[in-house]
Amino acid sequence: MQNLALPWLAYTLTGSPFLLGLVGAVQFLPVMLFSLFAGALTDRMVKARVVFVTQSVLTLGSGLLSVLVFTHTATYPVLLLVALVLGLANTMDMPSRQSMVSELVGKDVVMNAVALNSSLFNASRIVGPALAGLVMGAWGIGWCFALNSLSFLPLLVVLTRLPKVTPPPSEAGIPALWRAVKDGVNFIRHQKDLREVLMAVAVMAILGFNFSVLLPVVVKQTLGLGETAYGLLMSCMGVGSLAAALTIATRSRKGPRKGLLLIMPLVTGALFVALAFTPWFAVIAVLMVFVGFSNVSFFTTANSYLQVNSPAAYRGRVIAFYSLLFGGTTPIGNLMAGSLVQAGGPAMGFLVTGVLLVAAFLTLRLVRSRVASRIAKT
Repeated sequence: MQNLALPWLAYTLTGSPFLLGLVGAVQFLPVMLFSLFAGALTDRMVKARVVFVTQSVLTLGSGLLSVLVFTHTATYPVLLLVALVLGLANTMDMPSRQSMVSELVGKDVVMNAVALNSSLFNASRIVGPALAGLVMGAWGIGWCFALNSLSFLPLLVVLTRLPKVTPPPSEAGIPALWRAVKDGVNFIRHQKDLREVLMAVAVMAILGFNFSVLLPVVVKQTLGLGETAYGLLMSCMGVGSLAAALTIATRSRKGPRKGLLLIMPLVTGALFVALAFTPWFAVIAVLMVFVGFSNVSFFTTANSYLQVNSPAAYRGRVIAFYSLLFGGTTPIGNLMAGSLVQAGGPAMGFLVTGVLLVAAFLTLRLVRSRVASRIAKT
């Protein structure tokens, strides 16, 4: 609900696609700057305790947003500040929470666990946006933030009951932390498969994950509709996302299928091009189902592949790289999408990002084929 309400509030306050994109950029800026340090800290700390703290901060952030809206004191600068705080909390939360999965279930079934976690997350993406659209239309946007804040309370109780896995002893202090970061960078630099997956995640995050910027403008400018329509489109995306997560969960015994990391971005790019030329709500809704399927297929496979192929000592740092490239490059994509929409409308935003996405992954595929051919000849 909050993921839908926050960009809608930003666009309502400013009416500017660029400033809407800036909110997303600020929210993910800490991920870009501090993810590597967060990963190094994650490998040294009890992850369940870290997640408890970060989720508490997110609870307070949602509560503050609700108060600002209810008291009619929400302004764009304050919204940027709250987005920055939420981004800082998520910077520590993402590597800790995701690498914690392997500790809870074991490496043999980690792909199934990641896919099941993704299915629950994407089930909420079906219910949440539709409910948010109805709540915003009936009672106002503040209730989306208030309900989100309350929803954290059961989670905080659960976190206190999870097993606390103590990390191996390590040196303390900033110099030791900096060495751990460099060690993680060197490890990934020498792992070709992990490097390729992370490169694909970066490109997909920049070009294929800009819905929070593009969809509000499509709903208001192209379709001339309001909050409920926006919520329904996001729910349609959630339907496709849930289908993808469940599909991957049922196939998890076969392990991560690396081929999906090349196929699904091409599908997403083609769908974006189709969205650029579609003025009908029903067709956009159907296309968003497939966009959700292709996106979650890609990111769930990438996350699972990285966790399965990373040793426990480096897993937090590897997932921090994933978080850095997944969330940290999103500001680049958000600002680019916002600028494109500002210049030529949402159709240009979808068209340019879709074409660039297809071109980027075709180029990656061509380079990979040539490198493999050279290795085979030698």
